[in-house]
Amino acid sequence: MNINKIKGFTVIELMIMVGIIGVLLAVGLPGLQDTVSRISTNSQAKTLVSSLNFARSEAIKRGGLVSVCASSSGSDCVAATWSQGWIVFVDNNGDATGGAGSVDAGDEVLRVYQGLGGNTLSFDAALQQYDAQGFGTNTAIRTFLLCPEDGNAANAQSVEISMTGRGRRIHEGLVCP
Repeated sequence: MNINKIKGFTVIELMIMVGIIGVLLAVGLPGLQDTVSRISTNSQAKTLVSSLNFARSEAIKRGGLVSVCASSSGSDCVAATWSQGWIVFVDNNGDATGGAGSVDAGDEVLRVYQGLGGNTLSFDAALQQYDAQGFGTNTAIRTFLLCPEDGNAANAQSVEISMTGRGRRIHEGLVCP
């Protein structure tokens, strides 16, 4: 037995291992990035549906108007886009109806949702409101479109709000701008 034998890798063996790991990463990394993008948009769409359901249930519970609007400040409807965040608030005097929304002194902000990072969220209206029965105050179906930062429409999500105020996620046949 040779007790002085050194155990380990030679430089050649180490270079071969680094090469194999490099090839595996080159093959697997694009798929991993796509999976991360899909998980991100899926999670954000679930958060959006959850916030809409929360607003709807609060409107029923409180017996009055509850609004959801884009907000980067967390205190008023002032965001340029929904991607910067949104708020759920009680609209006690109903002055946000049909407009861009406004949180007044008598209104109460219930929840603040942060921006989406690099993903984009667009909505075909400035505001979503729920009345005391939980119905949306809109007279048409409205749609949120959530697109991943890389623009891959396969990972895009959409949340459709029916005339009754219920939201549902859609993730087929979407086109990101």
